[in-house]
Amino acid sequence: MIFIKFLLKIVLLAALVAIREGLGSDILKTWIDHSPLTRSFLTFSIFWLSLNIIIRLTQYIYRKRKRLGHKFSDNVITGLKNIYYLLTVSGVIFMLLGFFGLQPKELLTALSIVAAAVAIISKELVMDVICGINFSFSRDIAIGDYVKIGDCEGRVLDLNIHKIVLQYRNQIINIPNSKAYFSDIVNYSNREFHFFQLEFELKLEHCTRILKMKDVLLEKLKLLMPVDCVKDFHLYIIHIKDDIGTLQAELVLFQLDKSFSVNKIKHIVLTAMLEIR
Repeated sequence: MIFIKFLLKIVLLAALVAIREGLGSDILKTWIDHSPLTRSFLTFSIFWLSLNIIIRLTQYIYRKRKRLGHKFSDNVITGLKNIYYLLTVSGVIFMLLGFFGLQPKELLTALSIVAAAVAIISKELVMDVICGINFSFSRDIAIGDYVKIGDCEGRVLDLNIHKIVLQYRNQIINIPNSKAYFSDIVNYSNREFHFFQLEFELKLEHCTRILKMKDVLLEKLKLLMPVDCVKDFHLYIIHIKDDIGTLQAELVLFQLDKSFSVNKIKHIVLTAMLEIR
């Protein structure tokens, strides 16, 4: 099915190029050259279809080499989509200006003026686009990662040309790319080993008991977490106020599945603590 779609697009592209050249007829070619509307529409159609074939073919080859599913999306796929959307919008602008009979050189001059005006009026939007393309091809953050960006945290649902979409519990958080780019980003999912530091408040008597049974707690964690996931575990009392103690747990986890969020790990640690109380 995918091969047939590619073949149809190539046949359509060849037909459009042939029409643009007048199908061998000097009369038809002269008419097209002197019709700004037709010429601009055919030029844009050829450009857009060529771009579509190149982007789709690149995505197909990438997915095949990585043995990924047809609907799988990562930073490379997202980056190619962003480039596709950006170039398509640019092509539409060229086409609309071409309807008024502007030549390529005049189009570039007009677009440079428009771009300068847009950059001044909507500087933040331009920054979002630039930062979005940078995020799309970087390995700092990817769809499916659990991250903390500034004061916001959650799992990355989408990386697009102007924002990053996070999901935290039942909340959807939209963060402009420019804001995320200039914020501190903590990615809990992009390394082979993951370090987690969690804090809990318990009554002092329970804190003392849990500290004495740290080895038992470690065994409980190993049962609740995936096999061979827990590589190191430390537990400390870092603060005492009245009869309440603050415990700090430090875990080193190996090859943690991306489905494990910080809250899920915290829940597992608390569950293990409750089981030995």
